[in-house]
Amino acid sequence: MTLENKGIGFSSAVAADNIHYELQELPMPEIGARDVLVKVAAVSVNPVDLKMQSIYAGTDFRVLGFDATGEIVAIGSDVKNFAIGDAVYYAGQQQRQGSNELYQAVDSRLIAKSPKNLSAAEAAALPLTAITAMEILKDSLGLTITENAAADKDIFIINGAGGVGSILIQLAKVMGMRVITTASRPETVDWVKSLGADIVLNHREDLSAQLTAAGIDKLPYIAILHSTDSYWPLVLERIAPFGRVASIVETTGPINIGPLKNLGAQFAWEFMFAKGNFGVRMEEQGQALAQLTDLIEAGKVKTTLTKTYEGFSTDALEAASRDVATNKMIGKVAVIFD
Repeated sequence: MTLENKGIGFSSAVAADNIHYELQELPMPEIGARDVLVKVAAVSVNPVDLKMQSIYAGTDFRVLGFDATGEIVAIGSDVKNFAIGDAVYYAGQQQRQGSNELYQAVDSRLIAKSPKNLSAAEAAALPLTAITAMEILKDSLGLTITENAAADKDIFIINGAGGVGSILIQLAKVMGMRVITTASRPETVDWVKSLGADIVLNHREDLSAQLTAAGIDKLPYIAILHSTDSYWPLVLERIAPFGRVASIVETTGPINIGPLKNLGAQFAWEFMFAKGNFGVRMEEQGQALAQLTDLIEAGKVKTTLTKTYEGFSTDALEAASRDVATNKMIGKVAVIFD
């Protein structure tokens, strides 16, 4: 049987709020020695999709999409740990065509077998945000992601209801941490509490005063998942001696990290695409997803999927992208292709 491929994307850069995609027939992706070819079953939309469409400088048709789950239909000659027919999930690479196509070539070091107790959409909602959360904990904050490995230690997660925060809260609870996070709407407060957050602060009010009222002084671990510039004064005020700070949000201008010096504190950027972009420690992302699968199948972490669209169509992907563009998403949105 001859396989036919199609993709949903765009041909030139457009503003992030200009959600309009095209459907085109595409050649079947060629796979390298370390690649697998995946028949995509479901994808999730992330803010980075919209950001990339606004800075795309190519002249060819570009397919976006990173989160995906699907079935392996072909494998490269050097692939040892996967077989045709395996159900897998992954977050892909920025330099390659994305997951919003019927068939996608993916480096096998970036993939893992999907949790058996999740649907395709539930699994597709996880990879990018889960890898980001796991790299924050391990690479940036220097922690070990095992049960009770950080028992009774505090972590302050700024923006807990988003995709990354929703996973980070759950992983921190597996590790035994006390989780302090931010949310303001009743529905987002309920969401982060359902994930295990211990203390929820209203980011629309004085956070420092709320920390003091909660009996919290200095914080050993802080994860900034929104507006790094805006929260930086609070970080400098509240980071503990030898504490660690991680951020996933670029600044709009310089920030002063000088005050961290005398505290012996550290600041780290987290960018989950860096390993794939530079070909460095790529296997760690597949390993992270394999660990996530174990945690999910053991009932210790749950999917963060909150909304689903159906159909391999521009309409479905545009609708999901518009949800993400509102910046009010709770959890994740996915599109089922099958």
